[in-house]
Amino acid sequence: MLGFFDFLGFSSKRRTALQLFDRMLANLEVNPAYIDDGMRFAIYKWAQVLERHTGRPDAMDQIMPEAAALISFCVLGAEETEALWGAEVRQAREARFTAALRDENDDGFDARLIKLALAKGIAAPDINARVELDQGS
Repeated sequence: MLGFFDFLGFSSKRRTALQLFDRMLANLEVNPAYIDDGMRFAIYKWAQVLERHTGRPDAMDQIMPEAAALISFCVLGAEETEALWGAEVRQAREARFTAALRDENDDGFDARLIKLALAKGIAAPDINARVELDQGS
């Protein structure tokens, strides 16, 4: 029965996870309005799968902020990320982005986040260009 309430959005776990995601986006200088409800739901469902694989019931508290950080990198781009938080943060997020693109399992959580940002047209121009170059190689 709890799964039914979670599906309808009445579950406190889902609500809490999505509120955390929205807060993190705002903290990372991304207006949460860029992320529509369909995107939020998809990210949450993917995070649930990832959480089940970790075996830790509290993993969502780490997964959602990490998802927001990668989405932020995609939306803002490398230069803006560095301007806001410095070279070290940009390098860490860029390394995660690059690893997701090079991963042969292009259906992993990070790859899905990147594809979602690209498909929804919210990715920065430099991110679009990098993905096109990587796919063309």
